[in-house]
Amino acid sequence: MDSLTQIILGAATGELAGGKKVGRKAMFWGAVGGTIPDLDVMVGGILQSINLFDEMDALAFHRGISHSFLFAVIAPLVLGRLVAWHYRNPNRKFVSFLGGLTVYFIMAFAINFVFYETGGRIWNTKVILWSVVLGILVSFILYYRFFKRKLNAIDASWKDFAWVFFWSIFTHPLLDCCTTYGTQVFQPFSDYRVGFNNIAVADPIYTVPFAICIILSAFFFKKLPIRRYLNILGIALSSVYLIWTVNNKLKVNTVITSSLKARNIEYNNYMSSPTILNNFLWNCVVEADSVFYQSLYSTLDTEPRIEKWNVYPKNRQLIKGHETDKSIRTLEWFTNGYYNVIERSNDTLQISDLRFGTMGEEAKSPDDFVFKFLLTEENGVLKAQQSRQRPPVKDDTFSKFFQRIKGVKSQ
Repeated sequence: MDSLTQIILGAATGELAGGKKVGRKAMFWGAVGGTIPDLDVMVGGILQSINLFDEMDALAFHRGISHSFLFAVIAPLVLGRLVAWHYRNPNRKFVSFLGGLTVYFIMAFAINFVFYETGGRIWNTKVILWSVVLGILVSFILYYRFFKRKLNAIDASWKDFAWVFFWSIFTHPLLDCCTTYGTQVFQPFSDYRVGFNNIAVADPIYTVPFAICIILSAFFFKKLPIRRYLNILGIALSSVYLIWTVNNKLKVNTVITSSLKARNIEYNNYMSSPTILNNFLWNCVVEADSVFYQSLYSTLDTEPRIEKWNVYPKNRQLIKGHETDKSIRTLEWFTNGYYNVIERSNDTLQISDLRFGTMGEEAKSPDDFVFKFLLTEENGVLKAQQSRQRPPVKDDTFSKFFQRIKGVKSQ
């Protein structure tokens, strides 16, 4: 899921696990714990920048060991002791001030790195400038908070903080498993990627009510029951919504199989995943022997069937002889086999990850695929690089998207 949602989930589980003893700081440390697993993106980027990783290594590293159950058990034991030591440290003011700045620096660097990656690997000077300005403001706020006010004593053991970190870190990969990307929760013993594909990586219907509940609960003192009730309400609402998304997925899967049967289409496998920002419109991909069938289906469609299927040839013959190349093996593993190969100009091939669909209802050009990789041959080996070419967005793209979410009504 997106970083904001993981911060909210971490804050909520942290409050539930340690709010009675730690108070609002349980929310803060829970939010920190909910962020920690995704720092693997920054670590992978740094390792790539110093040539210890290539792009495929960084791709495989994300949602790897930091998202594993083993990490969720070991990391809290270390973090719990560090935080408990921090609150008993006679130099707590200085440590808190420097720690707050460090957390801000990591967050600011992560945001700038995202803009760097999505902006063609060019640093965005506006984002850097705003990060510096906001950093100065944060410095003043932290200085006032830790040097101009009396700090409250924290009556909590390292085990209390470890419990907060465990639940905030443990629930992070559990939620990620519900998305399409896939999460390696069994690392380092297995690189199997769990992906239930029942919720989009960003879904405001899941996030917004959850956020409202956790923000409201933060305004009440830790001993007031309403604080705990609001937090539990947020967790309950988000959990019920997740169950509802599973019901949607089962409904869509039924529509896929019945539609294929009605058209006498033979297939080997299929998958469904919600499109971005909603859980009504689903991307449906069906694997046959030599082609993939792809379509969109909205749970708001009047008729429970898919009439039109887009057909994309697999074109695996274009990478024949390179099946054991590192890039091909990694992308085969990453896409779960749901990819096709397209021949582009200048002896360049494209691997399109069909799980993430296309911009619009049909890919009319290679650039229309949302998630894609470019292959070039070097010394007889195919090497992949994620395409930075964004799908073309027309003036009516988003209006058509939301119109499609509303469903196709029978005449």
